Amino acid sequence: MREFQRVLFMIEGGPALELVQHHIAERKRVGAEARRLLKDLGVDEFWSNRSDGTVSAVRFSGTPHPDFTKGDKNGSRPKKGTEWAVRFAAQNGYANPSNMIAAALDIPLSISYSRGGPKGWTAIGYPLAECGFLWISPEGPYAMWIPDVEAAVEASRARGFEVGEKEAAFRAEFEGCRRIEREEWDILVAQRKLAEKRAARTGGQIA
Repeated sequence: MREFQRVLFMIEGGPALELVQHHIAERKRVGAEARRLLKDLGVDEFWSNRSDGTVSAVRFSGTPHPDFTKGDKNGSRPKKGTEWAVRFAAQNGYANPSNMIAAALDIPLSISYSRGGPKGWTAIGYPLAECGFLWISPEGPYAMWIPDVEAAVEASRARGFEVGEKEAAFRAEFEGCRRIEREEWDILVAQRKLAEKRAARTGGQIA
């Protein structure tokens, strides 16, 4: 049940379009805040939190700042009680996109099941991000992936389990979205890369 099956959608309108555009804007905001923090600290190399984009650690080219740990392969972090610890803690990251998508579009991220006895549950998509966005540029095109809930439901039923009503009733259909194969997205990405190469060679702009 923990195999990760994705369903991919092209986003062309509706709530999903608002979500992805908001997420991209938030990533820009968080990125700008991170650059200001790094500039004040005087470092270029850093690690960021995958869930919210905030700076989690840095690497100093020379002697670490006295407010920071000596550092290891995972970088240096602010020491507790220092001014830099307060600044790092005050960072305002973006919302986790997987949780945001699931909540906004009411997508189950787990399957509840039973076989005439106590109920159990299993996560769908664990341990990777269950939902997420793809985009070729901030202006689009955009895509979204979610776990294949319907396939997970069928897999549970094939094993003789009864599944929860919410998961059983779920249909992967969203306003402004159309289901595509991964290869279709890969073609769009390849076309973009080709256009960029041609523009670089001719000095023109990407159409």
